[in-house]
Amino acid sequence: MTDSIASEPPPQDRLIADALIEDIVEWRIKPGSWIREREIAERFGVSHAPVREAFRHVANIGFIQVVPWRGAHVIEIDRHAATEVLELWKAMFGVVCRIAATTMSDEDGEELLRRVEAYRTIVRQTDNTFEHLAVSNRVGAFIARRCGAALATDMLDRIALFARWQHHVISAQYFSEKGGHYSAELFSKLCRHIVAREPDAADDAARALLGYLQEGFTAPLEEYLATKKAEPPKRRARKE
Repeated sequence: MTDSIASEPPPQDRLIADALIEDIVEWRIKPGSWIREREIAERFGVSHAPVREAFRHVANIGFIQVVPWRGAHVIEIDRHAATEVLELWKAMFGVVCRIAATTMSDEDGEELLRRVEAYRTIVRQTDNTFEHLAVSNRVGAFIARRCGAALATDMLDRIALFARWQHHVISAQYFSEKGGHYSAELFSKLCRHIVAREPDAADDAARALLGYLQEGFTAPLEEYLATKKAEPPKRRARKE
């Protein structure tokens, strides 16, 4: 009985919500865009009911605002919220790495070092910051999954979604081979502290890593906000 329940697929509204969140985070649906119930219902071949529930799930995460009779509006990136997300990301990642330094098994520690070395290899192969972020996020996710702190991990996952979403303000002109190598070195240092069971040092190194990312985020964010300010206002969406 338990196995059959565990193997049941997620309900339609959850599948739709997950797809919309991924589209928003990866900017396939860009900040400020309108999402209409009818279009999503047609896309997934469902009635409007599961779409409305999916919109509620995405709104609860914080990526959209639901407007009755008009659909849903993807939030915009703003300076204050972007800073808040990065500060929260630093704090929660520091907590997770601190816990991991006291709970991670020797076997997981060895796997962590292998993963961070694979990350360093990617950095040597490309200066594309989005590829770096994708790989480093997977290493960070491994640390979170192995730290044994479910609440901290859930909070970190939610914050990291917003961090990924914001990261798309960075254009190719800001990609840097030097920056990529330095980030990889900071991440490698962090992982060594975790494996060495040094919680204070791991916490500090986690914050330093994301602090470096935050420093590099300032200029592209300001450029993005200036560009958005210069754009003509969007036309109001039609009613459903």
